[in-house]
Amino acid sequence: MGLSPTHASRSTVRIGRRYLEHGFLGLAMRLFVRHAALVEKRDWNRLVQRLMDRHRIADAVRVCEIGGVPLPYAQLLALGDEHLGRKDFEGAIRLYELGDADRERWARMVDLLTGRPDQGRRAIALVERYLVSEAPKIEPGLAAAN
Repeated sequence: MGLSPTHASRSTVRIGRRYLEHGFLGLAMRLFVRHAALVEKRDWNRLVQRLMDRHRIADAVRVCEIGGVPLPYAQLLALGDEHLGRKDFEGAIRLYELGDADRERWARMVDLLTGRPDQGRRAIALVERYLVSEAPKIEPGLAAAN
């Protein structure tokens, strides 16, 4: 008598957990993705955390999507701050976009970009995208008065 498909899948997920404990994140991720419906949220979260610890951002984002767990926004923003501190603008922008950065972070980014003449276009694009709100709304009474 062999194992049922569900039993075999549960066994595979357990092996994935063991791989995760031993730090074999790629193997754990493959097994979890293959049997996603059987993986518990805490397992997905642990995998995301370990991936983030190793700065495997793209994998962490993919695991969050597949596992239905939230992105680690605070970690993404903290990493973005580190990249910005090293003047790695491209890395900081990518992480800020993933982490849904606030206006203060984008303003700090623009301040640093405008300190470099070769970054003018990028600064303008970021201001337009993240710092300039939509066109101001004019109240009907004020529009008639003008």
